[in-house]
Amino acid sequence: MSLLARGLSAVLLLSLSLLFPAHAQSAYFFPATPLDPDPAVPTPEQFLGYPVGSRYTRHDELVAYFEELARVSPRVKVERIGRTYEGRPLLLATITDPDNHANLESLRQAHNTLVDPSAPESAASGAPVVVWLAYSVHGAETSSAEAALLTAWFLAADRSEATRHWLREAVVLMDPAQNPDGRDRAANWHNAWGSNPPSPDPADREHVEPFPGGRFNHYLTDLNRDWLALAQADSVPKVEHFHRWYPNVQIDFHEMGKDSTYYFEPSPKSMESPLLPGSSYEANKVLARYHAQALDAIGSLYYSGENYDNFSPIYGSTYPDFHGGVGATVEQASSRGRVQETVNGPLEFRFTIRNHLNVGLATVRGAVEQKAFLFRLQKDFFRSALEQAGRYPVRDWVFGDRNDPTLSRRLLSLLLKHRIEVRELSRAVEVDGKRFEPGSAWVVPARQPAFRLAHAIFEFTPPVKGDVFYSGTSYAVAPAYGLRYAASRSALPAGARVQDVPAASGGVDGVASYAYALDLRDYGAYRLVGALLAQDIRLRAAFAPLALPSAQGGAEPRRGVVPVPGGGQPLAPAALHARIDELARSLGVRVQALASGKSEVGIDLGSDSVKPVRKPGIALVMGQGVSAPEIGAAWHAFDTALGYPTSKIEPAQLGELPLERYTTIVMASGNYAGLPDGVVAALKRWIAAGGSLVAYNSGARWAIDKGLAGAKLREAPPPRAERLDFGSQREVFALRRVSGNILSADVDLSHPLAFGLQDRRLLVNKETGLVFEASSNPYLTVVRIDDQPRVNGYLSEENLKRVAGSAFVQVVPVEKGNVVVFADDPAHRKYWHGTERLLLNAALFSNHLNPIRQRGE
Repeated sequence: MSLLARGLSAVLLLSLSLLFPAHAQSAYFFPATPLDPDPAVPTPEQFLGYPVGSRYTRHDELVAYFEELARVSPRVKVERIGRTYEGRPLLLATITDPDNHANLESLRQAHNTLVDPSAPESAASGAPVVVWLAYSVHGAETSSAEAALLTAWFLAADRSEATRHWLREAVVLMDPAQNPDGRDRAANWHNAWGSNPPSPDPADREHVEPFPGGRFNHYLTDLNRDWLALAQADSVPKVEHFHRWYPNVQIDFHEMGKDSTYYFEPSPKSMESPLLPGSSYEANKVLARYHAQALDAIGSLYYSGENYDNFSPIYGSTYPDFHGGVGATVEQASSRGRVQETVNGPLEFRFTIRNHLNVGLATVRGAVEQKAFLFRLQKDFFRSALEQAGRYPVRDWVFGDRNDPTLSRRLLSLLLKHRIEVRELSRAVEVDGKRFEPGSAWVVPARQPAFRLAHAIFEFTPPVKGDVFYSGTSYAVAPAYGLRYAASRSALPAGARVQDVPAASGGVDGVASYAYALDLRDYGAYRLVGALLAQDIRLRAAFAPLALPSAQGGAEPRRGVVPVPGGGQPLAPAALHARIDELARSLGVRVQALASGKSEVGIDLGSDSVKPVRKPGIALVMGQGVSAPEIGAAWHAFDTALGYPTSKIEPAQLGELPLERYTTIVMASGNYAGLPDGVVAALKRWIAAGGSLVAYNSGARWAIDKGLAGAKLREAPPPRAERLDFGSQREVFALRRVSGNILSADVDLSHPLAFGLQDRRLLVNKETGLVFEASSNPYLTVVRIDDQPRVNGYLSEENLKRVAGSAFVQVVPVEKGNVVVFADDPAHRKYWHGTERLLLNAALFSNHLNPIRQRGE
């Protein structure tokens, strides 16, 4: 190290020691807890080389410390349970008494008798209480993972009888960073821009993360809303391990605005799910006493019972509630840097860490002291679930479609990941006018211990009141898939219980002497289309009904078939067959081999209505001011559903880049007000020359306001001039809010945007107040909300009237190009596959979306 570097290092260490004297670390973080630490177990400061709270710990450093604890302490075992999209390890630490570790599997099995209604309560009498501490699901909420370091050290090192008693009676599971990719994004930013001494100015660069910030994962997903849908690879391993243990208590550590204090549950009673027994929520009050005691002991301000909804199993704090545990969110005011000015005075990073640390330890203490109560709560929960299921009018759910094996298997896989009982369908049935066949459809009994979670996937959310406003008020997964499913009041013919997802059967049905054909009704076919286009294989698509010749005969004419001609390709016939067959087998997609271009009925393969598919060039507008989750959902759809590369460009680049290389540009919600006139002019030229702009929500509003699209908005009526009580503001705002509803709509199946869909009835997600008038041109409104829509979730009468009969998706022709406007994000949270198809089709068929020009136009 150079002399200059040594000098700078000494200055840095001096400034840090002035802020955080080493001898004061333990006294500061554990002011109310006597310590008797084992010197063989290094503190985080000893291992990392800096005091906790003096900088942000990178994920690799966090991993290294936890693995060091496992090396030196017999109380700690660490597993790498998976990897993030960016390759960072996902950890799960198990901390308990060494004797428990020696018998961990038998203890786990004894504990899990609590979720079996038929097992006697005595079967779990010798089992430990299980506590799951989950940190940093929002990567920018950084204090929690730092608290995890200190919490793990304390549990590994403290030799007091109190701590040893906790660990004899409990298994503590710690997920120190649920979102490593986002956390490192935030940690690197704060470390890069931190000053010494730190600046408390809220405007300082250290406190202001740029797009997309650290809250989200690689695909810009809010992982705290992915526990039910499991749309992200990051979420799957932790849910798998959740079901290995069924925690009695699970705490999800969060941060909120800097001017707040500390929040812990219970939530308001109005925000509880009517699906769950009241005892589940009463248990939060028991745990809250321990949280209050911990914060009282260190003099920290807090509040409880005022906000955050608690009725859907999509969160880390609510998923346990649907399994007989006590789930709770705790929220700490965030310093977003090492110190920041707030209305409560300077807020230090280490102070936020201390609060989370002490609440975490209080949780362990409370769980141990309330072990008998928590065991009884979990046992009663699953027994009452069977009783509730017995009273429920639905006997079985059935799902699956032989035309869409990909999504059918995906929903089956989701159910199995959630440990929901699924059985084979033993013979063909028709329910609600829908046909289901063995081998492609499955039965989910309502009368099972996991009834409440199965209900959450298949049924609409129970009615909620207007004061629920924190997040979406509908969350069912099956309606979002756009997959065939139904509820039966009578028992369906069910066979053996399904243990695994059947292997996908893909490949080409024979050798084609003329052409191949892909069926977009199978969601997996999109990825095959994307792969072929990326390899410059020429594709066509049927824009009029086409009935493909088949050995069985009787094919039904349909649009959206994608033929692959055998001639005129960059590959010789044998190589083309091998390429398509290899891809189809790897993707589990069936491809039909055609010996003739002659159709049984309708058009032939050489018809002018079977048009070439243009190789797309897709750009995603992604940068400051853009909704990260929305544009991230589009990125994820093109990456994973289409398997096709996209260009991610900053909004300002639209006026600088040669846009002609792109066929489709996607603009999600965002604030585009600062874009210069040159961007608007460049987009107008590009659209007129044949480009397709896809815009939704406020992105669509911006396009309309700037004259890029001639759609018409249906504005909300001005608020009535009335006198309102000052104290009612929160309730009034909630009543007026559009908050995540499922609405019924009609889709034009003949339109290219709808290729692959089979039913005119389409369920859409309405997340915002943006509403389009239906177009005066009858061919341009592709999806129209019903005049009297079926609604799931809370929607005020005023908003319901405004949205009824409106356009959800509309195509606006502009010379040779067009603008496709969506009222809301079509790929919402990466599991709305029904409307996600519309987005994929918009990119694939962008130059075929305009209506035919009549003579004289």
